[in-house]
Amino acid sequence: MISGPHHPDSAATTVSFVVDAGSAGLRIDVFLAGQMHWRSRRWLTARLDAGAVALNGAATKKARRLETGDVVSLRVDARAEAPPAPDDPPLRILFEDDDLIVVDKPPHLPVHAASTCQHHNLLSMLQRRDAGRPFSPAVIHRLDRSTTGVIAFARRSALVPFYMAQFEHRRVRKQYTAVVHGIPDACGTIALPLLAVPGRRVVVDGGGKPSTSAWHVIARGHECAMLAVVPETGRKHQIRVHLAAIGHPIVFDDLYGRVHGRTGWPAGCGPQLHAARLELEHTDGRPHLFEAPLPPTMDASMRWVAARAAEDCLGADAAPMIGKWAGLGDGVGSARRWPSPR
Repeated sequence: MISGPHHPDSAATTVSFVVDAGSAGLRIDVFLAGQMHWRSRRWLTARLDAGAVALNGAATKKARRLETGDVVSLRVDARAEAPPAPDDPPLRILFEDDDLIVVDKPPHLPVHAASTCQHHNLLSMLQRRDAGRPFSPAVIHRLDRSTTGVIAFARRSALVPFYMAQFEHRRVRKQYTAVVHGIPDACGTIALPLLAVPGRRVVVDGGGKPSTSAWHVIARGHECAMLAVVPETGRKHQIRVHLAAIGHPIVFDDLYGRVHGRTGWPAGCGPQLHAARLELEHTDGRPHLFEAPLPPTMDASMRWVAARAAEDCLGADAAPMIGKWAGLGDGVGSARRWPSPR
């Protein structure tokens, strides 16, 4: 997990990473190389040798092994690292207070920095938005670059373990809206183990981690269906791989689905997956539910699918079916119940 609290020295800034269970046992230099893969090992070694890396606030050595929950902090020269001032688009903030900020993530925006998006990512945009405040947002979970919808950030790095523990112990509830190829059963559960392999793909494999997703059909259209999907576990690309594995890949998911042209579809359509709802415990001790409407591109494609289905089934009397699908534009309106394993 990543955060970026400002260092007291205005010429420097500190980037922090919280070690999750999957990284426990790694050496600190190996861990940093994985988290900052756009940096050379020579550069990271130099920072370690210069004492610019701390473990849980104390000096450390590069061979130190990490444990779950450790906080690794890296101090860098802000003047050397400062990006050109970007013209950030406005973000749709669903909720914010001193402890938590929840955003409706737009499509095609990475959540955090990577080699191709060191400055154009959601975390950096939030940090620039909060510049000058006594706190800085930190990542507690992720969405794929192409996925839209609800995503939450801790308002400061000290709260990352509180929120991250809820994800690790499956106390967070998430619901996604997906448009898939074909018409699946009305409801069901997918329980298939998933294994991440080199090349950033995930496959169904008996040696992978247990993974479960539940779904129910919200609406049916022209050779497509809209589903409400609840991932009971939180594996990388879980919903995308699970739906593809049962023969109903997400529309326009070119990595796991059918590679096809977008001729005739509304312009700008991407993978039809949206994080519609997120429920977690806030620092006040109560569960909070956050919801995001469908993005315009997904809403447009949904109407297009409905219109095609109406033409096939109803001829000129297309308005009822189009209206039914259009009524789902809030992304959650017809999926108030949480799908559960059956």
